[in-house]
Amino acid sequence: MKSIRTLAFILSCWSLHAAHAQGGKAFLKEGDAFRKEGQLEKALEKYDLAVNVDPKLVKAFQARAEVNELLGKKLEVAKDRRHIAQLVPEEAAFGAAAAMAYLEVDSPSTARALAEIALLRDAKNMEALQAKTRACLKLGDLDCATAASDAAVNLKGTTDTYYLHGLVRTATRDYETAETDLDRVIEWNHLYEPAYVAQAEVQLLRYERYTGPTMQMRTLEKAIEKCRLALELNPQSTDALFWRSKAYAHQKEYAKAIDDISRCMALGRTDKAVYYQRALYYHGYGQHQNAVNDLNKILVENPKDVPVLLLRAECKEANLDMEGALKDFELAQKAMVGDSAFGPEDKKKIEEARLRIAVQVFEMNRESDAPRLTVVEPYSKDSVAQVSASLNYLKVSGHILDRSLLKAITVNGTMAEYDKEERDPQFFATVPWGASDKEIVVQAVDVYDNLTSVVLKVERSEGIAPSIALTSPVAADDRVVTMEAGKESLFVEGKVSDGSPIRQIAVNGVNASYAPDQMNPDFSIKVDVKDKDRFTVHAEDQFGNSTDQVFTIVRKAAAVAAATPPKQAGSTTGTAATPTPSRTGTTWVIHIENSNYRNFPAVQSSGSDATKMQKAFSNYSISKTINKKNLSKEQLDRFFNIELRDLVRTNKVSTILVWYSGHGKSVGGKAYWVPVDARKDDIYSYFNYGSLKAQMQNYSESVDKTVVVSDAAGSDASFYELTR
Repeated sequence: MKSIRTLAFILSCWSLHAAHAQGGKAFLKEGDAFRKEGQLEKALEKYDLAVNVDPKLVKAFQARAEVNELLGKKLEVAKDRRHIAQLVPEEAAFGAAAAMAYLEVDSPSTARALAEIALLRDAKNMEALQAKTRACLKLGDLDCATAASDAAVNLKGTTDTYYLHGLVRTATRDYETAETDLDRVIEWNHLYEPAYVAQAEVQLLRYERYTGPTMQMRTLEKAIEKCRLALELNPQSTDALFWRSKAYAHQKEYAKAIDDISRCMALGRTDKAVYYQRALYYHGYGQHQNAVNDLNKILVENPKDVPVLLLRAECKEANLDMEGALKDFELAQKAMVGDSAFGPEDKKKIEEARLRIAVQVFEMNRESDAPRLTVVEPYSKDSVAQVSASLNYLKVSGHILDRSLLKAITVNGTMAEYDKEERDPQFFATVPWGASDKEIVVQAVDVYDNLTSVVLKVERSEGIAPSIALTSPVAADDRVVTMEAGKESLFVEGKVSDGSPIRQIAVNGVNASYAPDQMNPDFSIKVDVKDKDRFTVHAEDQFGNSTDQVFTIVRKAAAVAAATPPKQAGSTTGTAATPTPSRTGTTWVIHIENSNYRNFPAVQSSGSDATKMQKAFSNYSISKTINKKNLSKEQLDRFFNIELRDLVRTNKVSTILVWYSGHGKSVGGKAYWVPVDARKDDIYSYFNYGSLKAQMQNYSESVDKTVVVSDAAGSDASFYELTR
């Protein structure tokens, strides 16, 4: 009985396998029918089904590879050829075909491995020998390529084997043998176009070896003639155009060289070598900016390509763009670090060129104007600053306006911090401050030794620090704040009291929203308290007196949900499910329109602003739009610090959308709006809107979304990138 069951099981398995095999052949037959009718995509679908049903059906893989080849799907062809070689390892021809397919997809390592496996099966397989020769050439293994090409020629001397033999001899710099091999190919088949191109390459390489002008000119003429013959056979030969362009360039016929290389690009060849060659031709022809444009396209793909950077530097220097050339030399030096391809001599030459250009740039930009220095902190009036009597260290900050980079900024002899690569930088310093100190001396000197100095007399002011009172959330006497478990943010409100104006209120280092022109101001801020058990409120008056208060956060235990008894079967009573309340809020649009400028050109009012806003904010349901026109710096500060904040709190606004139209300016990598009273030479007369979104978020706990759109007309090319 047991043997009968076993036999039945074996028969069932055999029949299942037979059904699968039959199914694969049926799909193959259907695919062949579609292929015969020219319906290649449908044929491909059937062949896919055939190999899925029967993964060992070689004919299906062969058919699919042939269809994919017709469709130009080279990678799929290579994969199928390789699979066939694995299914039938004893057939060297399949391995050779797979190797050639992987050469088509620029995978020489895989091609070489497949060719070597095929040659183990049949050492005289010509296709495998040729595939190995081509793969080793691409990999730069000239010993391997030489051995494979010699074996192919010894096996049978044909136009193909001698052509490959000539290519290998060219790579090994045996130009005489290479020329003999290629001459033999053309003698046997004068229509063999690649051999003409290879001959042209040999002539150009001989040009570089010769020193006599007569022999050099002969090689160039031969190269041009060989390329002409190749182009007669194939007018779209990009290789012939490429090598002929190089021959023309050596003859100083740059117009012809540019024409050939441009035709090469028009025919679809746009690799790095083509762009680099055309840049060389443009440079030689005196069209340096065109050369820079081509080199830029290469550097987009590889910004650290040292030869390209050096050529671009040379082109920029020829185009009198000395600063651009200097920057490229510096980029090349950075890219060379750790690159063994460049030795000490190369680095020395580049450093000499960089120093030469740097001296020219330095002298070209020489000027005698002293820097313009403004001290912002401590606040001063009529060159008199009031400083708290309780301070042991004094913070001093400000900004410098100068056409040149700065050499040094000092405050009472102490070096200040600033960005040494930035023009018009901001500076910061903290200096020791004793009871006998009576003045603050700030000095700035630029790289041309132009010096400016500002001296502020100091009057001692009260040394009483501000007091902080938290109004929300309510804090216990020991400064403990209780909040719900799982809550990640906390809206903090309070009041700062002091006899002097307040210049900063911050929580955990983030500035809060408050009215800076009011005494004893209220403040508010939304604080991120995720994974935190405390927050610090900092308040500082205009004299530097400051207070820090630390509040501890205690989270309530999570509420335990009461279990709801199951509803009795058949019951007709019960409480309706309470819907989850969805948060709905008010959305306001603020339109700031500055056009009537005092020190800048007027901005023509565009009727498309309303359309732009409507499109940009189309996903929002707008409740109210506030229009503000021609605001000064003071009005902008007051509107966003006081007026809008109070309106948002009163009306429980949840979403604030701001649209600005007017002039814009970027300074030191920061973007600014230009108030109507702004001065061109004073950065502090601009409105820095960088923190505006965060500031509006701190208006009220009801605010959960802020959007700022700057539709500004910038005075420099980078402003668009900074503000969009």
